[in-house]
Amino acid sequence: MQHRTRKERRFDETEQDLASFSPFTSVLSSTDRAFHLLSYLGNRNPFPRSITGQDTVWLLDNTAYRNEKTGKWEAEFVSAAFSQRSSCAVVDAVGAVAGKIDLDENDPDYPTLKERIRPFVQDIKPGAQVRARQEGSTSLKLGPGGRNGISSDVKGLPKSDSGALLVPTFAEVPKGADGLLEMKTFYAEPEGWGVISDIDDTIKITQTSDPIGILRTTFLDKPEPCPGMPELYRFVQSLIQETSPWFYLSASPYNLYPFLRDFRQQNYPHGTIILRDASWMSLSGLLTTLTLGTEDYKVDRMEKIHSWLPKRKMICIGDSTQSDPEAYGKIYRAYPGWVKVILIRKVEDIAAIGIEAKNEPERFEKAFEGVPRDVWHVFSDPTECKKFIQDAPSSTLLFCISHSIRLFHPAMSASKRQKSSKDVPYELIYWPGIPGRGEHVRLALEEAGALYTDTAQIENGVDQVTTQIDESNIGDDLNPPPFAPPILRHGDLLISQTPNILLYLGPRLGLVPSEDDEEHPDAIYKINALALTALDGLSDEVHDCHHPIASGLYYEDQKEEAKRKSKDFVQNRLPKFLGYFERVLQGKASGEGPWLYGGQLTYADLVLFQCLDGTKFAFRKAVTAAERSGKYAHVFKLYAAVKERPKIKEYLASKRRQDYSMGIYRYYEELDFGPEGRD
Repeated sequence: MQHRTRKERRFDETEQDLASFSPFTSVLSSTDRAFHLLSYLGNRNPFPRSITGQDTVWLLDNTAYRNEKTGKWEAEFVSAAFSQRSSCAVVDAVGAVAGKIDLDENDPDYPTLKERIRPFVQDIKPGAQVRARQEGSTSLKLGPGGRNGISSDVKGLPKSDSGALLVPTFAEVPKGADGLLEMKTFYAEPEGWGVISDIDDTIKITQTSDPIGILRTTFLDKPEPCPGMPELYRFVQSLIQETSPWFYLSASPYNLYPFLRDFRQQNYPHGTIILRDASWMSLSGLLTTLTLGTEDYKVDRMEKIHSWLPKRKMICIGDSTQSDPEAYGKIYRAYPGWVKVILIRKVEDIAAIGIEAKNEPERFEKAFEGVPRDVWHVFSDPTECKKFIQDAPSSTLLFCISHSIRLFHPAMSASKRQKSSKDVPYELIYWPGIPGRGEHVRLALEEAGALYTDTAQIENGVDQVTTQIDESNIGDDLNPPPFAPPILRHGDLLISQTPNILLYLGPRLGLVPSEDDEEHPDAIYKINALALTALDGLSDEVHDCHHPIASGLYYEDQKEEAKRKSKDFVQNRLPKFLGYFERVLQGKASGEGPWLYGGQLTYADLVLFQCLDGTKFAFRKAVTAAERSGKYAHVFKLYAAVKERPKIKEYLASKRRQDYSMGIYRYYEELDFGPEGRD
């Protein structure tokens, strides 16, 4: 089918016009000739070349895994080296592509073409060795590279000192050298879930069945995600553990790595991009690698991933333009039980699909011969995949989800729990790096075991926050723009303001008595009043202690006023609010147990816990003294009871719980007054 597509779409004619713009064969010095000959030895080359200040180096993100025999960490490190100069006729190469895509030299997009074509015309540097350092301690020698300037080395690694999932490695190069000098290694334990995804026409519009379309989308057009796919990937990410690795497997050549990495960072979860080590310094090779031998190539690379993580359960996502169905079918049959879900995007744009036969049902039936029908699904609308994934044969999918680090299946043990009417995860949009007001929402979701995503835990999640509160955002047909985070998205609904979000979540998460509870009529309004009071006195007022004049000024600009405000808070306001909640907990409406209302845990208890925890961080002397005084025994009993809730306890001990820093709750020694405002 690949050869038929190439013939009908006249790939050969386009390639012939581009072929002559490979680099000229220049006269090499005897030293260069020796280095070129030695590069045939690959990483067995005894005399590698060093990186100079006139070179370009790329370090590619990778995934670390445990060696099955030793149990120790290792990873395949891929680097590329080439000269910053080009010995080929760059202007002719640019002109050839411009002619094919009808781009005039005076067109404002012409510089974009020149910039993107650069990696295809820079001279490769065979036999080069790259020195790097991981997380500041582990020294690595990568290479020497082969004839194509690419090196691939499996290196043993220590466990990350910080326990982080993503660990950086930096190239150690002379001044003047440029490129991608930082990479990230994702540490993946042996078991759990993983995702293998195609790139071109699966998550990025490429038009891989049209030679001119490939040239335009690669060298000129702004890269565009396939409609609905970023949302689908966020959904998948919400269902699997944050420790789950993602692999983006593409038939594109390595020349496109920086281009595709930037695209991935802007639109999709972090993952290892695996590309073909072909077509260096060859524009025609771009078309060849995307259209020939893709099935065998992808099967080979998936076999490598299987050798790294044979106990993982994989979700494979591709499209109908190339050989993804055939490759995924073959890998399913080769390794029974490894692939659990296969999703194929049916591309219906003729420029992308090339020939309509690629979408015929017979093709998919043949490709997935021997694969159970409830494992694979061909879709046009990505939203239909959500139900398919949740209904996947392996109840194992949702079983594993329920044990994930950050996400839980919303099966509630208490009979009063209510499931959401929207069959999608919650999406919390809040600043990374601080617990802040978003922490009240997290605690509710964690306690209820709800499916949710959190921008604070997603790479470049801050971009989602800034997009929502940007002055250019005027909302959509259903939702006005939010003023500030926290923001909650649930299906088509987008709401903000912490109490408002909790008011919405309370009934859905079982964190208020049900509406038909006759013993506690109109409970939600009473619980909301309790939450608002805690936020007023033990959140807003605590914030005002370090910023009493203006939030736009630095703390140092209002330090003296902050001292006066803090002393008054400790002396007057803190006892007032602690005393109020002590009275609430002693009242009959509190009911049995340590809770504020109705004898059951509600979101007001979670709010009070978080407010007290933050205040305890900011005013250590005063809160410690208040606890020891015995005046507020019921308040601190509630605090301890929330802290020991199984899911809350697990969450507080996890890395998802962010440290207090420069948010609402800050610690300044000069503001940490003792009881009655004493120093």
